[in-house]
Amino acid sequence: MLVSQERRALALLVAVFLLVAGGAALLEYLGPGAFAAPFSPDLPDGALAVARGTVEEVVEADGGHLVCRVGRVRVFVPASAVPDPPPRLGEALTCYGTVSTYRGERELAVRGAGDIRRLDQA
Repeated sequence: MLVSQERRALALLVAVFLLVAGGAALLEYLGPGAFAAPFSPDLPDGALAVARGTVEEVVEADGGHLVCRVGRVRVFVPASAVPDPPPRLGEALTCYGTVSTYRGERELAVRGAGDIRRLDQA
């Protein structure tokens, strides 16, 4: 049997767990869109950004990576994040990722296939 201090401590631990789990569920529900700024070359490296538009170019790089141009924004998709099927020319996409600079050009780097959303399937 637990004494009153142990019951109180256990109740506090359960309450903290529920609070953290609820916060995590809320953040998952909101998704990155709630925190992402529209892509701009002025954003600092590492900033969370979103690019929306039509796929204007798709280039498969070494190792299966993709480099797409979505609404005039260069989007880097690592091989581990390429969705199935991959983006196609003329397709409308929303891409979430971090801003980075590669060879002097600003780009959006996505982390997972879920960060690329087809607008016609939203």
